Amino acid sequence: FLYIRDLPFSISAGVGFIALFGIAVLNGIVLIEHFKELKSRGFNNINDRVITGTKERLRPVLLTAGAAALGFLPMAISTSAGAEVQRPLATVVIGGLITATLLTMLVLPVLYAIFETKKAKKINLNKGTTIAVLLILMLPAISNAQTTPLTLSNAIDIALVNNQGIKAARMEVDKSKKLEGAAFNIGMTEAFYQFDENNIADNGLPLKVWGVNQSFEFPTVYGAQKKVNKLQTKVQEQKYLLDEQYLSKSVSQAYYNVIYWQNVATNYQYLDSLFEHFATAASRKFELGETNYLEKLTASSKQKEVSLLLKQTQESINRSYLELNKWMQVDSSFTIEHNQLNKLSTSAIDTASHPGLLYYKNAILLQNQSISLEKNRLLPDLHLSYFQGSNNGTNAQIYHGFEAGIGIPLFFGAQKSRINATKINRSIIESKALEYENQLNTKYNQLVSDLVKYDEAIIIYNESGKKLASELIHTSSRAYQDGEVDFVQYLLALENAVSIEMMYLKNLNNYNQTVLEINYLTN
Repeated sequence: FLYIRDLPFSISAGVGFIALFGIAVLNGIVLIEHFKELKSRGFNNINDRVITGTKERLRPVLLTAGAAALGFLPMAISTSAGAEVQRPLATVVIGGLITATLLTMLVLPVLYAIFETKKAKKINLNKGTTIAVLLILMLPAISNAQTTPLTLSNAIDIALVNNQGIKAARMEVDKSKKLEGAAFNIGMTEAFYQFDENNIADNGLPLKVWGVNQSFEFPTVYGAQKKVNKLQTKVQEQKYLLDEQYLSKSVSQAYYNVIYWQNVATNYQYLDSLFEHFATAASRKFELGETNYLEKLTASSKQKEVSLLLKQTQESINRSYLELNKWMQVDSSFTIEHNQLNKLSTSAIDTASHPGLLYYKNAILLQNQSISLEKNRLLPDLHLSYFQGSNNGTNAQIYHGFEAGIGIPLFFGAQKSRINATKINRSIIESKALEYENQLNTKYNQLVSDLVKYDEAIIIYNESGKKLASELIHTSSRAYQDGEVDFVQYLLALENAVSIEMMYLKNLNNYNQTVLEINYLTN
């Protein structure tokens, strides 16, 4: 800048360099310390930390540099006596402030990010051969422990594989399929030996008789049992689909709850930095006698209150992660990328083909077939026997024989009671099916009504609330800085703006949760 203005490097210019050095170094130190503070407050991602910290320190750095530069401006353009001494000093300070500000806000954050990344990735390789071997052996575990952003589809897939409840439901289906082969359950075969001295053969000696006996239920019983077992499998399959649908809904709701609380935390982080700045400013103004002690206390207490709300929001994020893992049931850690909360869309709902209604439909068919099975058991049983007899005497022969018979039930009371009990069970399931359908339709109508309510609130925010909140923040900040409003009025305006933003996020989250309820409609 001395070269541009064609000024020589003099002792006064050297004094300007000394004055400039203090301001430039101070801004750099304050920026680095602010990065460290953000790290202690939970900003573990380096890029987020650098961007947030740079944004928050931009205005203080510009105000500091601008105030100093403007203070030296009269000296830089002076033409009065002694101007040859003042101009080099002021030129060095003003030009240096411009360069130092650019370096502080552009180059310094980049250097910080580079060195912090290297520090995080630095590995001590001088631990000897034994540790190297151990690290190689532990490589699979280390690889599994690395956290990568988790998408919703991946979360649902993991839950469907790992969740013990869905595993049990899947095994119930497998068990029912295996039991289909148990329909033809023929009783045990009896083998018998008989010796009767009255049973005389042609050679005058008693016969020794060996034989087998087999009893069967009436053939239609086995066919009816086969149909019952197949319908039982269909019922279990529909129940599995219901459990799978409920699990997918629960995972989706927990996933979007994490994103919701992340967005709430972002708002509180902005508010926390804002109140922290004004608490510092109020404290400074009190020290200079420009404000009263009440304003200083109010600013400090409000900053602490917002800081506490931020910590509570972080705990809500952790709780949401725990809720998500309750359904996913994984041992390794995972993270969800911080995304803006957006509206979800509803899917077309066909209640007639809802898995719950299909479940009850198959359950009624199962009871009808069970009634048919119990009626078939009123039919007679069948008995078949084959035997042969012989002895050890002279001219002994082998005598063959068979026997066929039926078992006629003479007492029907017990079986009729079973039939009547099965009919009552069918009526119970039919009543439950009607109740389920009524609840399904009622719940759907209630959810649609809630969806309209939340959607209206979101529309109002997009049409006017968003702009109003932004204007409240900017207008109140400008008015407070210009002394047009006191701190209490400024604080009230900020709280109104934040309340608008927080209510919007709450309505948006409620809207999304309702959409998920509709898309995965279960009772």
